[in-house]
Amino acid sequence: MVVPRRLLQAGLLLGAALPCCTSRPPPYALDCALGAGADEARCAHVAEHQQVTRLELTGARELVLTAMSATRTATHLVVDATLQGGFRNPADQNLYLFLGEPTDGVPSRYALTADPQYAADLAYPVRTDLELPHRLDVRVGLMAPVMMGYTPQVYVRDPVRADAVGQDTGVILQVDGARVHVEVPLERYYALTGHPVPRTLGVTLATARDYVGFVDHLTVSALATGDTRPALPRAAEPVLYPSLDTRSHRFKNVTLKQADGVTRVELEMAAPIKDWAQTNLQFFFIPLPPATPSHVLQDAAHAVDLPYAWSWYCAVYSPQRLFCRASDGRDFTYDTAYAERKALSSLPGIHFRQTAPGRYQLESPTASIGAGPEGFALMVAAGRDGFGPTTFYGKPPTSNDRHPAVGPGETR
Repeated sequence: MVVPRRLLQAGLLLGAALPCCTSRPPPYALDCALGAGADEARCAHVAEHQQVTRLELTGARELVLTAMSATRTATHLVVDATLQGGFRNPADQNLYLFLGEPTDGVPSRYALTADPQYAADLAYPVRTDLELPHRLDVRVGLMAPVMMGYTPQVYVRDPVRADAVGQDTGVILQVDGARVHVEVPLERYYALTGHPVPRTLGVTLATARDYVGFVDHLTVSALATGDTRPALPRAAEPVLYPSLDTRSHRFKNVTLKQADGVTRVELEMAAPIKDWAQTNLQFFFIPLPPATPSHVLQDAAHAVDLPYAWSWYCAVYSPQRLFCRASDGRDFTYDTAYAERKALSSLPGIHFRQTAPGRYQLESPTASIGAGPEGFALMVAAGRDGFGPTTFYGKPPTSNDRHPAVGPGETR
């Protein structure tokens, strides 16, 4: 939905805002703006206008596997597992099945991302890849405890684009508290590999915190038709990630500054960001006067409708991992899926840093942001990667605003 422009009296010009003073709301459906010729504006209505979504979080310990077994029938692989807690939260929990012929001491690997810098800036260890004692022929992503449009996901011919999703997979998933039951039609997916189902099959079940990393995994080896086998002893201890402090996703103050050809956005959060594994910041710069888009524009997670077209966008995945781009008024797409991306290019003149506990600053060349003749406005979001923003600020909320949870998948 496009938020209508709120026209106020012509004399209310933006940011002829006094330097070092709170900016007056501009004559558009926006809260945070720096007028042409102004050096600084402290944005208005940060506390009352930010839209906040309550996160449904679960402890990593719930995804520790306490038991697993696999059965192979003439047509299906059947896996039964018990979790320490339960597979109950589609916004925070994933399960993965990996199937393949056992290898003779030469393991295969699966990584959630091809980007080696993904875990570089995080405050705690994250397990982004697994060593499998079998080939990786078929991968089944169980992204929610019930069948939905985006889950299950089955990958055979391409590691990023699924061969089948949802009801089309033929996968059976049953969850009863801590117990998980999965059935996978083997012949159907091995036919896509161009090879018959192996005489014996290796099966690994892994659990993961969505968009963070693997928690635990167990393997059943050398499973022949008619066999039922328990899992081998675990090869690595579970990784117990800490819970997110959601206050670190709340905005306390937002200030815009320009000097010497550099535009700065200063943020003060309600608590310091200590968990970049579960935190992204997104900045949308809007030229003024703004252009109303011809179609609905949304944030990267397709959860929030944007009222105006942005000229410059920056995402901060961690202090050392930034992605920025101009729209040129035409292309409003976001970052490449992180499962496909191997690196993020350095961006000349663009910097992000913590200036004090809970205080952060993004710097961009002023020429890059695409300000208009009246200056520019800012909308900013904080949230978990792959999900709608926990907090969104920059436009007055309306009765039509919606902040739905988005279906988590495997790629950004």
